[in-house]
Order: sequence, then C-alpha cells, then structure tokens
Amino acid sequence: MTFWQVARRPRWIAMLVFVLAVAAVFAWLGKWQVERAVISAQQNSVTDQRAVPLDTLSTPGKPVTEDAAARRVTVEAQLDTSSVMVLAHRLNYGVDGYWVIGRYTTFSNNETASLAAGLGWVRTQQQAEQVAAQLKDSFIAQGFLPITGRYMPSQQPVEPAAGEDPSLPTTMSVAALANIWPAGVPTYFEGYLVIDNPPTGLDAIESVPPIIDANLNWLNVFYAIEWVVFAGFAIFIWYRLVKDARQREIDTTSAK
Repeated sequence: MTFWQVARRPRWIAMLVFVLAVAAVFAWLGKWQVERAVISAQQNSVTDQRAVPLDTLSTPGKPVTEDAAARRVTVEAQLDTSSVMVLAHRLNYGVDGYWVIGRYTTFSNNETASLAAGLGWVRTQQQAEQVAAQLKDSFIAQGFLPITGRYMPSQQPVEPAAGEDPSLPTTMSVAALANIWPAGVPTYFEGYLVIDNPPTGLDAIESVPPIIDANLNWLNVFYAIEWVVFAGFAIFIWYRLVKDARQREIDTTSAK
C-alpha cells in the first residue's frame, strides 16, 4: 500500500481541499502583510510639498523640529532692507556662488518676530553686492506680504579660512546673523526661510525637500513570512495525517 493510494481516498481528498483552502487564506494574509509594508514605505517616502502656515510648524525661540525641517511654508512678513547682506560659498545646483540674505519681520502668536531668509543666489560676489545694494536703497511698502518658501534648520557658524574676508559669513547661522544685523525684533525663529520667488537679479536658491526614511515596515514583512510558514505547516499536517493512517493500516495488517 503506497502513500498515494491512501491519499486518494475521499476522506483524505476532502481534508486536502480543506487544508489547501486554509493554506490559501494564510497565503492571502501573507500577501496582505507585504502590501501593507510596501504601502507604509511609500507613505513615508512621499514628501508633502503643500505650503502650510509657518506658525503651525514652528514657534520663535524654539528648535526646529523634524516635522518642520525642510517643509514648505507660507508667512506674512516684511523685509527689513537694512539687514540685507551677502553670504559667500553657497552651492546652487553644484555651482559655487553667493546668496543675498535678509531678515523679515513677521507676526507669531500676536507678537512680532524675526525670520532670517535666503532671498536668492548669483554666481559672483559683485552681482550679489549690487543686488544687495539695490534692495537696501529700494522702497518697501510698509505692509506684511505673503511669502512662500522652504523652512530650513539653522546652520552652524564656520570660521573664515585663511585669507578670506572675516566680515563675509558663509553659513546661515541664525544666532550669528542676529548678532551682525542691525537692532530689530530680538525674538527669532530658529530656522530660516529659502523663498520661492527671489528679487530681480537673483536666481532661486536650490530648495531641497526633506529626506524621509522609506524603509519597509519589517514587522509587517515578518508577519507575512509567518503566514507563509503557517500555510506550509497546514499542508505538512495533512501529509503527516495521511502517512500516519497508512502506517496504522500497515501495522494492523502485519498484526493479523
């Protein structure tokens, strides 16, 4: 008596159908867990490019949170033209150049606050200084205008290299700039804004979206593997039951 002679009996065929149905359910659950892991990774990797009010993400005097860093924001503010200056050694799409920066005045929680901003980029220091001078001499309407840009964490100050102009900063360090700029609103946002639409004569600064971990949800992957194992185990149980039934029949026949 062979294994397959026993397995082809109606009782074991019916049980095999049942076991295969159970295994199919387990396999479907495994597939569902994998899909959940992939969807979770896709959701984590999607960058939200919608601009939201700055006040909903950050507060003056408080560190920039992970959720706020590199997010696109909107804010109503007014440029303090006396603060406009040049920042050296700023890469823009891989090209070294200069930023023109300044300080905005805005409202946060019904109080005025200062917000450092990168206004735009140019290739040469001469161009940057020309635009900065024009902005300082320009007349800015006394009103708060809507501005859109990307909110970035403050950078660490860097000492100038030997032979470089010590009065020409190279990093957007909000704390360092607050000590350089003329007296104004003393309360600062800890981050700075890279504005979307630069003034005339400047190119837009490269705006890098946040980099978010897009790894798979490995817990879901582990559950998926478990369901596959369960499906295989269900078929193995059927195999063992048939094998045991065959062995019992052999033993009974031998005893007679």
